Amino acid sequence: MSKLSIKKNLSSIQVLKTLQILLQGNFSMSELVIKLNKNEPEPVFNNSVISKYINTCRFCGIDIPKIHNKYFIASMPFGLELTTGDINLLENLQNIVRTEMSQKCNKIFDTFIDKLNRYSNKKIVRIEKDNKKVFSELFENAVSDKRKIRLMFKNRAEMECIPLKIQDNQGKTFFNVLYKNKERMIWAGRLSGMEVLSEKFVHNFNEPSVVFVLKGKLAERYTLRENEQIMSSSLNELTISNKGENKEILFARLLRYDDKCEIKYPHSYREEMAQLLDNMLRNYGEV
Repeated sequence: MSKLSIKKNLSSIQVLKTLQILLQGNFSMSELVIKLNKNEPEPVFNNSVISKYINTCRFCGIDIPKIHNKYFIASMPFGLELTTGDINLLENLQNIVRTEMSQKCNKIFDTFIDKLNRYSNKKIVRIEKDNKKVFSELFENAVSDKRKIRLMFKNRAEMECIPLKIQDNQGKTFFNVLYKNKERMIWAGRLSGMEVLSEKFVHNFNEPSVVFVLKGKLAERYTLRENEQIMSSSLNELTISNKGENKEILFARLLRYDDKCEIKYPHSYREEMAQLLDNMLRNYGEV
């Protein structure tokens, strides 16, 4: 009976050691084997043993997904519950560090935020067909809470960005985000995972209304979208105001209308469309 108790206690300690390493960073199985055996008198950790200890942590409610062959502490039932006040304070500190302190201090602060994330109520989700609903809810919660996200791509690239909304286009799901002050449409099929960060964002999402004119028979048979309204109409022309449609999707749709469509407002959209058409013509040697 005594030997059984000792064996149980030893296993518990090894589980805690595994958890301790996972809280230090995101590691592959081979990296975990090296790190866990480093302080042992002789190697006792291997792939099978570590997998068992990770599954024990999962059984205890600790979410540990595997993305890009690396294991993550996604969330813990006993993690720090950051309040709105806590997050606002961190955001103010971050703004001060960004504007008033050196690059080295910025790096130290980013490391601190990364460590805090591991102990807080953050969440990382692996993007798969069977958990699309969970991922969508997490994305929408990040929009509601004004929290930044980190998208993880199948090619192992990562993108820290501001979530805007989820859109479906031609049967595919896209995640509309703001990256480096530009809107991007990210196809879900390119992603392997997403992490919600503690850092909050402040951004003005006042999207401009796009005014365009349709001509000829297209004007007669055009069907309005939910986010559109008619501003004026005549026998051969229809002026439409479009509010809230993603620019990339809108441009792709309007391009199909060829010379039967003209963007009137905003001027920046008109110029971008003209530039897009010029680039397309150059590709075909017509400019």
